[in-house]
Amino acid sequence: MADYKTIHGTLIRDYTTNPDNPIEGQVWYNETDKVLKFQFPNVTTAGTWRTGNNVNLARRDLGGTGIQTAALIWGGYVAGPTVKNETESYNGTSWTEVNNLGTARNGIWGAGPYTSAIFAGGDENAAGSASAKSEEWNGTSWTETADLNTARYSLGGAGTNAEAALCFGGTASPKAQTENWNGSSWTEVADLNTGRHAVTGFGTETAALATSGDGDTPRGLVETWNGTSWSETTDLTTGRANLASCGTVPAGMIFGGPVPGGGKTELWNGSAWTETTDFSTAREVSNNGAGTTNSSALASAGFASTYSAATEEFTGAGADIGAWATGTAMNNARKDGAGAGSYPAGLAISGDSATGQIANVESWDGSTWTEVGDVNTSRDAFAASGTYTSALATGGNNPPITNNESWNGSAWTEVADLNTGRRGLRGAGADNTSAIVFGGFPPNVVDTESWNGTSWTEVNNLNTGRQNAGSAGTKTAALAFGGLIVGPPVVPTAVTETWNGTSWTEVSDLNTGRDHLGSGGTQSGALAFGGEAPSTTAATEDWNGATWSEVADLNTAQSKLNTSFAGSNTAAISAGGNPGGNDTAAVEEWSGSSTTIKVLTD
Repeated sequence: MADYKTIHGTLIRDYTTNPDNPIEGQVWYNETDKVLKFQFPNVTTAGTWRTGNNVNLARRDLGGTGIQTAALIWGGYVAGPTVKNETESYNGTSWTEVNNLGTARNGIWGAGPYTSAIFAGGDENAAGSASAKSEEWNGTSWTETADLNTARYSLGGAGTNAEAALCFGGTASPKAQTENWNGSSWTEVADLNTGRHAVTGFGTETAALATSGDGDTPRGLVETWNGTSWSETTDLTTGRANLASCGTVPAGMIFGGPVPGGGKTELWNGSAWTETTDFSTAREVSNNGAGTTNSSALASAGFASTYSAATEEFTGAGADIGAWATGTAMNNARKDGAGAGSYPAGLAISGDSATGQIANVESWDGSTWTEVGDVNTSRDAFAASGTYTSALATGGNNPPITNNESWNGSAWTEVADLNTGRRGLRGAGADNTSAIVFGGFPPNVVDTESWNGTSWTEVNNLNTGRQNAGSAGTKTAALAFGGLIVGPPVVPTAVTETWNGTSWTEVSDLNTGRDHLGSGGTQSGALAFGGEAPSTTAATEDWNGATWSEVADLNTAQSKLNTSFAGSNTAAISAGGNPGGNDTAAVEEWSGSSTTIKVLTD
């Protein structure tokens, strides 16, 4: 048997307390506490669903396949009923309409990856017109291929790609037919033991599961396919029809179904089912699931009391849990400054201190803060954007100014002024040649201006004017969230808007409305932390491109946290602020993962 040193490359060492940077699996002796200790990652204990961006066309009884970050849905029907041929692709953030089916239909299934999918059968008029047609997707368009031997709809399927698949069940008597696809033709093989329609399945053409179905009552029956025949195995915990599924025979999952109860999710481990976290929006999702495991899945569209456009993403147990940790303090305490950069390299620029405004600028390299060239005009409540070598500092002060300065990595230079002077504005941009600013004070400014490296141009306004908001992104893909709306009444807002380079669109609100918050990231992955809600808060929220989710709080509630920066929603710096009315140089670092040290006997 291998000993500890052979496995980990070192003996168990003694430390006065704990090592500075223990590695996963390392064990050490803590001389102060007189115990053996180890470090392990903090992870979730149960899977969760999180809301994503809606599909473009709300519909039901559609087909789907792929994985959570590269999926495809097609067909289905809407009110009328009207059968649809629309196809949409998902990139992990948003849905895009792509080439339509050759034949519109509903009551379908799908198998294969986004670049090589297949389905067959369906209902061509949403009134029982069974189809035998089969179509293949090559990543760009659909092509009709050889027909099924038995026309039917509300069938299930599984498969590897457009060259190898299996379909089973459906509406044609005795509802048990199984057909195998070899890339050119369908061949009848052994029937299901129990015929049914509204069935779903997952796996491959040689190892699949057929689950659920609708007979006299919704069924929990499950059968497993070994490439030759079907065998009955463990039933679902809750029998139901019109659900979706994904995964493999050793690790699969099913989700959805008729309301009530249509939010249920069950995980398959190869021998038994376990219920886990429900959908956020309970609904039928008939055969349009995507995913190759039981730890990552996608559910979209469907039907509850109305046709649904909802998208939800499932992440299984064992996902990292983020946390804030105390970082190296700045050299100068400040509040209401601004930050530029993306973790781990950024700038803390100007701001207020106990003695008044400071022109001081500090650069962060991932471990230390270094004083660099001062701005020419000290300021507070201003906008900054860019990187630690190429940034802008714009507007701010009271009364508001139009002044704009450009940073080249060593010095600041005054460049063309804003068109509208204001304070409490926010900005987003890639460098000192490409940025936008928006919002601000005098109250409820909606103005947006775009910077091309030479001059500012007024572009389309925010939908909701506000000051001291959060921001993330670039000149062509930005995010504005939170801020203060001056009424009456004067209230912090939760409103979030996305910018596509041309116009602003309202999207999902923050969970906690606030102003003077810290922020950063991209349009598809951002953080909002601290601020005034209206009292000072430590709350942190993570944006996934569609919705905000509450995550671990700052260690110290802070406001006026504009001197912060982040490159994504997994790594950020919160610097300075105004806890308890006192300016601070304190820094906290956000990581999308975290660890805990425990005693070996725990």
